[in-house]
Amino acid sequence: MSESKPGPPPADPLIDEVRQRRRELYASCDNDLNKLAEAIRQIEAERPEKLWDPRAEKRRSPRRPSDRA
Repeated sequence: MSESKPGPPPADPLIDEVRQRRRELYASCDNDLNKLAEAIRQIEAERPEKLWDPRAEKRRSPRRPSDRA
């Protein structure tokens, strides 16, 4: 018996769009990771209400399947 190699995963338009936007964002920073990180920090400073702080979340016990409605 011959083993067949798995082919590439099927195309997913959403994943393709995310990857394309990532490439565009990185290119807009001259493909420089430090510039990208600085741009992200700048956006975070301008819009702190958009950030999620896990420390601000109340600790909850995991829900059991029987708790779900």
